[in-house]
Amino acid sequence: MTRTPDAAATPPPPHAQFYAGPWPFAIATGGEFLGLYFWLSYFNAGQYVLATIVLWAGFLVERYVVLNWTAAFRARLAAQYPSAPHYDSFQGMSAVQKLGKLLIITVTEISIWVAAVLVFEHVNWVASFAVLIAGEQLQHSWELGLIASRPITDYIPTWKALTITLLEAVGGILWIGLAYHEQPQLGGLFLLIGLSIEHVVQSGKIKVDLAAEVAQQARAAQTRSQAAALPATVAGA
Repeated sequence: MTRTPDAAATPPPPHAQFYAGPWPFAIATGGEFLGLYFWLSYFNAGQYVLATIVLWAGFLVERYVVLNWTAAFRARLAAQYPSAPHYDSFQGMSAVQKLGKLLIITVTEISIWVAAVLVFEHVNWVASFAVLIAGEQLQHSWELGLIASRPITDYIPTWKALTITLLEAVGGILWIGLAYHEQPQLGGLFLLIGLSIEHVVQSGKIKVDLAAEVAQQARAAQTRSQAAALPATVAGA
C-alpha cells in the first residue's frame, strides 16, 4: 500500500477537542440504538417508509461521529509521530466519493440487521443469531481494517473482533426475540447494553491498533531517513 505525505491525510474535524472526550461514542451508540429500535417498531406497525428513514438516520449519525472521532485521533497521532506518512481509507477522496463509501458501509450493516429480523420471522432465532454472528464478524473486521489501514484478514479470525461481534449479536438477538414477544422495552434495554459495551471495546481496539500502525510507520520512516543519510556521511568523511 502506498503511503502519502502527511499533508494529504484527512484533517482533524471541527471541534476536535469534543471528539477527544466520551460523548462521541455515546452519540454513536444512541444513533445506532434509536435507529434500530424504532425501525423495528415502525416496521412491525406497517410504516415502512418511516421505518427506513429512521434506520438510515440512526446509522448515518453513528458513522459520521465515528469517522470524525477517528480523524481527531489520527490528528493527535500525527502530532506525536510527525515523521509517519499518515494514511486513512478516505484519504484523497472527494466529498461525493467519501459519501459513497460511507453509504456502502452503512448499506452492508443495515442489510445484516434486516436479514436477521426476516430470518427470525421465517426460520427461527438460532438461524437469526447465526446471521448476526457471521454478518457482523465480517462487518466489524472490515471496519476495523479500514480504520487501522490494515487488511480485513487481520481481523476476521481475531478474538477482539469476535468479542465485539458477540456483544452486538447477543444484545441484538435478545432485542429481536423480546420485541416479537411483546416486550420491546426490555429487548431494547439488552440491545442498548450490548451496543454500549461493544462501542467501548471497539474504540479501545481502534486506538491500540491505529497507534501501533502509526508508530510502525514512524520507525520505518526514521530507518529510511537514516539509511539515506548514511551515504552522504560516508562521502563527507
